[in-house]
Amino acid sequence: MDETFGDTELQFPIDCQFRIIAENREGMHFVIETVLMEMGVNAPLETNNQSSGGKYSTFSVNIRIESKERMNEIDSALRSIVGVKMVL
Repeated sequence: MDETFGDTELQFPIDCQFRIIAENREGMHFVIETVLMEMGVNAPLETNNQSSGGKYSTFSVNIRIESKERMNEIDSALRSIVGVKMVL
């Protein structure tokens, strides 16, 4: 299935990396991982960098996405987590 995203045409299924920027809180990795598991995502969640002041951490997950609707569902679920500031 082909979908347009901005000026780019996406062909599904597609391998997609979600990068999550969240407050550096105890248990944040677990919370994000739990939301992903509830969405049926079993891919490993990686902890990446921490901001220079230590206030934020970044996480990433690589997922095979079957449709634009599924991509939007996962994006919305991640954005709804308390403490998540941005999903890229």
